[in-house]
Parts: sequence; C-alpha cells; structure tokens
Amino acid sequence: MSRKPSQPGYRHHKARDLAVVTIDGKNHYLGPWQSPESHEKYAALIAEWKRNGGTLPALAAPAPTDDNTLTVNALILAYFKFAQTLYVKHGEPTSEQGCIRQALRFVRQLYGTTPAAEFGPRALKNARHAMVTAGRARKSINKDVHRIRRMYRWGVEEELLSPDTYQKLRAVAPLAKGKTAARETGKLPPVPTEYVAAVLPHLPPPVAAMVQLQLLIGARPQEVMGLRPCDLTEGDGVWYYAPSVHKTEHLDREKCIVLGPLAIAVLRPFLDRKPEAYCFSPAESVAWRHATNRKREPKPDSTAMKPEEYVNAQYTRHSYRVAVQRACRKAKIPVWSPRQLRHTRASQIRAAFGNLEAAKAVLGHTDTRVTEMYAERDLKLAADVMRKMG
Repeated sequence: MSRKPSQPGYRHHKARDLAVVTIDGKNHYLGPWQSPESHEKYAALIAEWKRNGGTLPALAAPAPTDDNTLTVNALILAYFKFAQTLYVKHGEPTSEQGCIRQALRFVRQLYGTTPAAEFGPRALKNARHAMVTAGRARKSINKDVHRIRRMYRWGVEEELLSPDTYQKLRAVAPLAKGKTAARETGKLPPVPTEYVAAVLPHLPPPVAAMVQLQLLIGARPQEVMGLRPCDLTEGDGVWYYAPSVHKTEHLDREKCIVLGPLAIAVLRPFLDRKPEAYCFSPAESVAWRHATNRKREPKPDSTAMKPEEYVNAQYTRHSYRVAVQRACRKAKIPVWSPRQLRHTRASQIRAAFGNLEAAKAVLGHTDTRVTEMYAERDLKLAADVMRKMG
C-alpha cells in the first residue's frame, strides 16, 4: 500500500530571512519569516496541495503577473496535467486525453510562446484554419475548438487568467456545413444483413456470437465486449443487461439493455463461467484458431500469445474490429465495422414498427435533456420490441 505524502512544513530560509515551503521539489517563498502574511500564504498553498491529492498543479502558485507572464505553452502544460487526472475511467486514460493533445498541438505550434492572455478570437481562427489545412474533418475541428476553449475556461476557474480571455473566445462561431473548405464526413451507414451473415463462418465462435448479439440488441461494441453473467437479470420473457461501463456513465446516467429470446439463445452458451468473468474471451478465440490451424507448423521465433495467456483478458474495440474486418476480407465482401451494427438494428426496428420511438427505446436515449419520467416507459417499450424481434 502506497503511503500518503506527508504535509510539507513551514520553514525558515535563514539566508533571506523568509518563510518557505517546498512542494514537489520546488521552493515557494511566502514572505517575511513568521509574518501573518507568510502563514496565510502557507495555509492557502497547503489547501491547494490537499485539494489536488498531495501535489500542486503547474502554475498554481505564484499566480501570473506582469513580470511572470503565463504563456500558451505553460497553460497547455498545466491544463494537460489536470486533464490526465480528470479523463480517466476505471483507472485507465480515456480517448479524450488523446483528443485534447491533438487539438492543442495546433495552438502550441502557432502560439506556444505567446502570452496566454493575448490568444484571442483571431488566433483561435488561425489555429482552426491550420486544422483545415491539415485535412481534419469539419465536425472534428469544431470539437477541437471547443476543447481549446475548455482549456481557457479551466484557466479562468483556476484564476490563472481573467474571465474576459475566455469570453472573447466564445465569440468564434463553429464551422457550418457547406460554408468551409474543411473536409466533410458522411454518416456511418448500416451494414447489409447479408454482409453480416457472410462473415460469421470466418469468425471464432466468441466473435461470431458478439456480432450476432450486437445486431440483435443494437448495443455499442464496448457494451457487448464487457458483458458478464453478473450483469444480467431475468425478466418476463426477456433479460435485462446493465453494463458496468457505458458511454454516458460520467453523466450519472444508468443504462439498461433488453435481450429478447433470440439474443438469449445466442448468449446462453457463453454463460458457463464465473459471474464476474467476461462472457466473450479472447482465450477461447485463440484456442479455436489454434485448433483450426493445427496442421500448420508454428514458426520457431513466433511471439504469438498462447491461449492460457489470455485468461481474464477482454476484447478491445480494436481487436474486435480487426477480427471482423479480417473476416470480411476472407469472405471477399466490402469491409465493415462493428459500430455499423447498431445503425443496422435501428433501421430494422424503425422499419418494423413504423416510428423512431421504438428504435430510441431499444438503443437508449443519447439526449441528456430527456427527463427521468420517460425512462420507465422507454424500458417497457424496449421490452415489447425485443419480445417480438430479439
């Protein structure tokens, strides 16, 4: 068990006759020794140190002044250190950390040594134009501009910048479709069901079951990959699946996915394991692949993992996607991604029930403005749909 860092002490710097405290290897001079002002500054720094889990965020003290100007580079460094503690899920960094790094790269390259307070709307638009020139898609650029503004909002919150610096950046309107040279991206299309059927013979049994299950319940890939027996509850002709990890959990929302008879039949062979174990194991896929290719002689210098080395492992979005796309090439059909299965199911449900409400109920509302009063009705509608289709 790691020890908590002890509280840095208030000390006397005799050569200068000043009070000092050393935090993270850096001396912070507080003023004349034993003066009320020095004790006040010490208490404030320790409060900041405790709030940040035994460290000080970069540039927390002293605050920038005219002769200690906060540069854009310094602001980026301080903000990213904060982002590394915020954008973490279940002990692992989320993809947002990489997105922030990508967005701030353009700002750093153009304005790194510029005082942060001088980075205004024109500078933001210049950085955005650099993103366009680099071939970034319009929707991605708008998200990156929001991330840059979010950094400035954090700087205001931490009293590193004045509020007007952030307010000025809010004046920059997002890029509109058809009004810019930025690349456009199309909507993710549904995958034809015949393409789904074509890949199943070329997939290991766990991955084939994941594909079938995802198509039936309209879940996201990570929700299928993370399914465990302990997450399931039996109902009246359907099962309810409460994912332990899902996209909107950081918004304090709960998610429930309904499995109908067809989905239950697909899943049942993969429930013969510990309640906390993942239903779909890479170890079983590797064992299947080894058995299928047992006539081949293994290469002497092969570094491939053995089935037993995959115990307790979980499929990732990358490994799931690669397995499906490899199967597409073997089946000699256009390559598609597991993400498209969710769109396919939405189209099927909407066509069968003649309204979008049924598809929303099964797939789960993504609009956070939907109030909790609709949750019970949607879950009931989802159950009705899945009794008939899933």
